[in-house]
Amino acid sequence: MYGQALLDIPCFKIIMGTDGRNLQETKELYNLTDAEEELLASKKRGNALVMIGSKRLHVVFEIPEYKFAYMGKAGGR
Repeated sequence: MYGQALLDIPCFKIIMGTDGRNLQETKELYNLTDAEEELLASKKRGNALVMIGSKRLHVVFEIPEYKFAYMGKAGGR
Protein backbone atom coordinates (compact mmCIF):
# COMPACT_ATOMS: atom_id res chain seq x y z
CA MET A 1 0.00 0.00 0.00
CA TYR A 2 1.37 3.41 -0.93
CA GLY A 3 2.17 5.70 1.97
CA GLN A 4 1.89 2.99 4.61
CA ALA A 5 5.27 3.94 6.09
CA LEU A 6 4.01 7.50 6.59
CA LEU A 7 0.90 6.25 8.36
CA ASP A 8 2.91 3.95 10.64
CA ILE A 9 5.27 6.68 11.93
CA PRO A 10 2.98 8.74 14.24
CA CYS A 11 2.34 7.43 17.77
CA PHE A 12 -1.01 9.24 17.91
CA LYS A 13 -3.62 8.76 15.19
CA ILE A 14 -7.11 10.27 15.11
CA ILE A 15 -9.42 8.66 12.57
CA MET A 16 -12.87 10.14 12.02
CA GLY A 17 -15.82 8.87 9.98
CA THR A 18 -15.23 7.36 6.57
CA ASP A 19 -16.90 4.91 4.21
CA GLY A 20 -16.51 2.98 0.99
CA ARG A 21 -13.05 2.16 -0.26
CA ASN A 22 -11.35 4.41 2.32
CA LEU A 23 -13.02 2.45 5.13
CA GLN A 24 -11.96 -0.88 3.62
CA GLU A 25 -8.35 0.28 3.23
CA THR A 26 -8.30 1.66 6.77
CA LYS A 27 -9.75 -1.60 8.10
CA GLU A 28 -7.07 -3.65 6.35
CA LEU A 29 -4.22 -1.31 7.27
CA TYR A 30 -5.01 -1.14 10.99
CA ASN A 31 -6.79 -4.50 11.42
CA LEU A 32 -9.92 -2.83 12.78
CA THR A 33 -12.50 -4.80 14.74
CA ASP A 34 -16.14 -4.86 13.64
CA ALA A 35 -17.03 -2.35 16.39
CA GLU A 36 -14.27 0.03 15.25
CA GLU A 37 -15.41 -0.31 11.65
CA GLU A 38 -19.01 0.48 12.65
CA LEU A 39 -17.82 3.54 14.58
CA LEU A 40 -16.07 4.94 11.50
CA ALA A 41 -18.91 3.97 9.16
CA SER A 42 -21.49 5.77 11.33
CA LYS A 43 -19.72 9.10 10.62
CA LYS A 44 -21.21 10.77 13.70
CA ARG A 45 -19.95 14.31 14.19
CA GLY A 46 -17.39 14.52 17.00
CA ASN A 47 -16.79 10.76 17.25
CA ALA A 48 -13.38 9.36 16.43
CA LEU A 49 -11.16 6.34 16.85
CA VAL A 50 -7.94 7.40 18.56
CA MET A 51 -4.90 5.14 18.37
CA ILE A 52 -2.16 5.72 20.92
CA GLY A 53 0.59 3.20 20.35
CA SER A 54 -1.21 -0.16 20.44
CA LYS A 55 -4.21 1.16 22.42
CA ARG A 56 -7.46 2.15 20.72
CA LEU A 57 -10.12 4.42 22.16
CA HIS A 58 -13.52 5.71 21.08
CA VAL A 59 -13.36 9.44 21.78
CA VAL A 60 -16.14 12.03 21.59
CA PHE A 61 -14.98 15.58 20.90
CA GLU A 62 -17.33 18.22 22.30
CA ILE A 63 -16.72 21.72 20.96
CA PRO A 64 -18.48 24.54 22.84
CA GLU A 65 -20.66 26.84 20.75
CA TYR A 66 -18.48 29.90 21.40
CA LYS A 67 -15.51 28.19 19.76
CA PHE A 68 -17.44 27.77 16.51
CA ALA A 69 -17.37 31.57 16.22
CA TYR A 70 -13.57 31.37 15.94
CA MET A 71 -13.94 29.22 12.84
CA GLY A 72 -16.24 31.60 10.99
CA LYS A 73 -19.10 30.76 8.66
CA ALA A 74 -17.30 30.62 5.31
CA GLY A 75 -16.80 26.86 5.23
CA GLY A 76 -13.08 26.98 6.00
CA ARG A 77 -12.26 29.95 3.80
